[in-house]
Amino acid sequence: MRSRLVLTLGAGGLLVGALLLPAAAAAGSPADRFRMTVTNPWENGGDNPDTMPSAFTSLCRTSGLFSTGNPYAATTNVDAIVGDAPNNSANGSNRGCVAPQNETTVAVNPLNPLNLVAGTNDYRVCCDLQGFNDGTGWAYASVDGGATWTNVQLPGLTVETGGQGIFKRFDAAGDPVVAFGADGTVYYANIVFSRVSPASGVAVSSSTDGGLTWGAPNLVTYTAAGNFFNDKEWIAAGPDGTVVVTWTVFNQGPHGASYISSPIVMALSRDGGHTWNRQGSPVSDSAHPYNQGSVPAFAPDGTLYVAYEGATPGSGYSQDAAIIARSTDLGRTFTNTEIGRVYDDLDCYPISGGRQTLSGEAFRINSFPSFAIDPTTGKLAIAWADNQGGGSCGGGGSGFSGTTSNQVKLVTSTDGLTFSTPNTITSGAADKVYPAVAANGGKIAVSYYTRAYSPNTAVCAANGTTIGHPVCLDVAALGSSDGFGAETRLTTQSSNPFIQFNGTFIGDYTGIAMGSDGLAHPVWTDFRGNPALSGSLGRANQDAYTEVYHP
Repeated sequence: MRSRLVLTLGAGGLLVGALLLPAAAAAGSPADRFRMTVTNPWENGGDNPDTMPSAFTSLCRTSGLFSTGNPYAATTNVDAIVGDAPNNSANGSNRGCVAPQNETTVAVNPLNPLNLVAGTNDYRVCCDLQGFNDGTGWAYASVDGGATWTNVQLPGLTVETGGQGIFKRFDAAGDPVVAFGADGTVYYANIVFSRVSPASGVAVSSSTDGGLTWGAPNLVTYTAAGNFFNDKEWIAAGPDGTVVVTWTVFNQGPHGASYISSPIVMALSRDGGHTWNRQGSPVSDSAHPYNQGSVPAFAPDGTLYVAYEGATPGSGYSQDAAIIARSTDLGRTFTNTEIGRVYDDLDCYPISGGRQTLSGEAFRINSFPSFAIDPTTGKLAIAWADNQGGGSCGGGGSGFSGTTSNQVKLVTSTDGLTFSTPNTITSGAADKVYPAVAANGGKIAVSYYTRAYSPNTAVCAANGTTIGHPVCLDVAALGSSDGFGAETRLTTQSSNPFIQFNGTFIGDYTGIAMGSDGLAHPVWTDFRGNPALSGSLGRANQDAYTEVYHP
């Protein structure tokens, strides 16, 4: 999650200041691609608004294309955000703007396919320890298959939401992930951290009524050391009730002086997420010290898998691969296998604000995998997006040239031991990013952002200026029923990501889940806000949208 109300170019789901690369980092090193998604305050003086350009201190546009109202028509897409009030932050230029929601996650109750729970980075609560609205952890629950949603704030994650004990040290929560257990318990994981100190951790909340009420959070791991940071957690629940959380531990050396490693680690709970064991036990192996973006999942037989992206030793760590870690003893030991080359080299993307992005865009992107296992067949599906074949990507250069043509790749496995060759399932030159994959009942569904439908008009220009590359995004999906042949456009209108955070952050992932009824529910960050409303609440802004997809 790493973005916040006051932002600079760069870092995470909650946006914070731009991460400074270590002076010793070699060109093409993993430090260029596997950065923390939250910037730590000891690295560059934090995110004091007095030190940041005024253009980056507003969560909503105060001039330009959207200053006079919402240019979008009402939509049949469902906005999951209810009761979003104007920002009441005392600081910055964002007062009176509607708070954003981004970085979406969703899960379907295995006992009731009409019960969905989603989450985002949600910035509607003030005030963090610097006086700003910040991400505080919100769940959105539906009992009618996603037609209507109830918004619920998770209690006690941060100081501004009633945190007790060690949770008083945190003032931001992000990287939301939800997962249902076999008994219908739903788990919600977040990273939690401080804007004014090195404190960071991973926390898990749970609900036994389908996401309508939540208990106090339980801390999985915690550190207050300035050279370590816990980032990008994910959660999975097994068929026997075991719950596993994985995350990345960034070791930056004393006071962030250098990037030493970023291993994937895990913890395990056998009592519904109340207590945690084996915190920090390794998932990635010693051959892959530089990693990010882990996603755990359980097969029906209880085998634990973790998908993640890692720098490859065979390339001298200048290239990356999608990796699967497999464990048959609940994570005590893993076998790690590279299953596909990921094309996100130094020469694969233009750089904006110190992070890789698409031609004509400003929002940061990554190639972290999305991962799902069919609970009925045990089939594995791993999807990611990379720029193979676009511009100079993969040629070994020190910077990108040409035009990006990002595409979605899919790898499958029926036994978790042998894997298909990465298959590019999207087509056309238009960029696709942030795919999400779901599987159930022998079907696979993949949703993703695409620029294929973006008109080259003033509404779809960068910062209100026509640049020759339309920047609006839509969400589309492909399904396995026809061999991923026919793309379905899910959004009713293209919308412009240059709307909040100065266009630099739309979240680091999207979500999709499939129920036992065979229906898929993609959830994404949309940029239209709620144009059906009047006044400031109807302004274009980042909201969580969803739609029903028949794969």
